[in-house]
Amino acid sequence: MASAVPEAGYFVAPTLLADVPLDAPVMSEEPFGPVACAVPFDSLDQAIAQANHNPYGLAGYLFTDSAKAILAVSERLEVGSLAVNGMGVSVPEAPFGGVKDSGYGSESGTEGMEAFLDTKFMHYVA
Repeated sequence: MASAVPEAGYFVAPTLLADVPLDAPVMSEEPFGPVACAVPFDSLDQAIAQANHNPYGLAGYLFTDSAKAILAVSERLEVGSLAVNGMGVSVPEAPFGGVKDSGYGSESGTEGMEAFLDTKFMHYVA
């Protein structure tokens, strides 16, 4: 899909790639730009397996009205955050971080604060 981009500056038009083979480089790289791949699937299990095949796991997006699908994807999709029926919202009290090759650990939320703390146990008998 193509759209006009401004003449001045450096811009990449939002791009949707359809029917991309699973072994195509774009399916195993983490593009930081307005690029999305649309790949057909026959079942929810196949869609989850295809998504988890990617070495990265920053975020996932699911659009459905099925509570069963939401539960299955939230339990099995290997991502740091999952947005359902919309774009992800970042709030300070929620952890943010990827899994697999998208990062290790979280920032923000309680999880982010714990990275800056040392735990000490003391047992005192008077």
